[in-house]
Amino acid sequence: MPSVLCPFPVTYDETAARRADEEIAAWALSLDLFPGQRAELNGYRFGTFAALTHPDAVDHDHLMLAARNMTALFAADDHYCDEKIEGVSLAMSASRLAGSLTALENGSRLPDCPSIEGFVGSDPVTRALRATAEHITRLGTPAQVGRLRHETIATFLAMAAENAWRIAGHVPDPAEYLAHRKYNGAMACLVLIDAVGGYELPVRDWEEPGVRSLSLAASLMIMLVNDLYSVAKESADIGSHSLPTVLSARHGWSLERSMCATGELHDRLMREYLRLEPDVARHASPELARYLAGLRHWMRGNLEWHTLTGRHNRRAGRPTPRTGPHGPTHHRMRADVHYSAAGVCPHCGDRHNAATAVA
Repeated sequence: MPSVLCPFPVTYDETAARRADEEIAAWALSLDLFPGQRAELNGYRFGTFAALTHPDAVDHDHLMLAARNMTALFAADDHYCDEKIEGVSLAMSASRLAGSLTALENGSRLPDCPSIEGFVGSDPVTRALRATAEHITRLGTPAQVGRLRHETIATFLAMAAENAWRIAGHVPDPAEYLAHRKYNGAMACLVLIDAVGGYELPVRDWEEPGVRSLSLAASLMIMLVNDLYSVAKESADIGSHSLPTVLSARHGWSLERSMCATGELHDRLMREYLRLEPDVARHASPELARYLAGLRHWMRGNLEWHTLTGRHNRRAGRPTPRTGPHGPTHHRMRADVHYSAAGVCPHCGDRHNAATAVA
C-alpha cells in the first residue's frame, strides 16, 4: 500500500462519530440493509466516515444526513452490483439502479401509477434513498435537493457501466476506467458539503469551471484511495475492477507495481490540485471558501476512514493492507516516482499524446 500525498489535518469529533456510528447501524438494520453483513455492520463505522469528512456539520441532524446518504450509496452498490452475499444479479443491476431513482423524488407530484410507491417501499435500497431525499428536503434548499439527485443519477450510471463490463467480460483500458471513476460514488457525497454545513454554495460557484475541476479532481482522488484499499477484494473477484487491477491487466504489471502507479497518479493529481486551488480561492465568496475547506476535509477524512473501517480491514477475504514507510499519508510535496518512462502517459501507462489522456 503506497503512502499518498494528502497534506491536510484530520479534524473530527470522536464523541459525535461514536453516536453517529450507533445510529446509522440501527437505521440500516431498521431498513433491512446489508442482511448478509449484519455481523460486520458495526465495524464499518459509516457514522465515523461522516464525522471525519464533515467536521463542520451544523449539528447531529445535519451529520446524519451525510451518514444516511453514504450508507444508501454503499447499499446500492452492495445490493445491486457487488456483494454476492446480498444475492446480486448482475443482469438486473442496471434495471434496479434505474428503478431506484424514483425514490429520489419526494413531495407532492401529479399522480402516476399508484403501485410505484409500493415499489419504493418494497426494497431496502429504495427505502434508504427515499429517507435520504426526505432528509435533505427538510434541511436543504430546492437547489441542493436537485444537485444531490443529479449527482446520484450520475453515480448510478457509472455503477451500471461497470457492471456492463463485468457482464460482458470486458476489461476496460485505463483511460476508459478513469473516464468513469470520478463519477462513481464520491461526487454524490461531495454535493452535500454545503448542506451539511448549513449554508448554500451559490450556483455560480458550484458550476464555475475552476470549482468543478477541483471537485472532480477531489472525487477521483477519493476513489483512487478506495481502489487501493479495496484491491484485495477486487483482485480476487474475477470481473471486479480497480485501477490497479486494470493496469495489471493492460500492461502485465505486478499488482504491487500497479498499486504504486495508482498512488503516483493520486499524488500528481494532488500536486495539480494544490497548484490550482489558490487561483480559485483568491476571490472566493465566504460560501466558496467553506466549500473548498470541505473538499480538503473530505479527501483527508476519506483516507483516514479507509485505514480504520472494517469494510476494508480485518475482514474475511479482505486482508488489512500494509502501508508504506510514511503510513497511509505523507506531507511531502514531492513523491518518489518508480515506474515512469519517456513517452509513457503518467496517467494510464500507454504511449499516446498527453493531450488526449483522460484523468
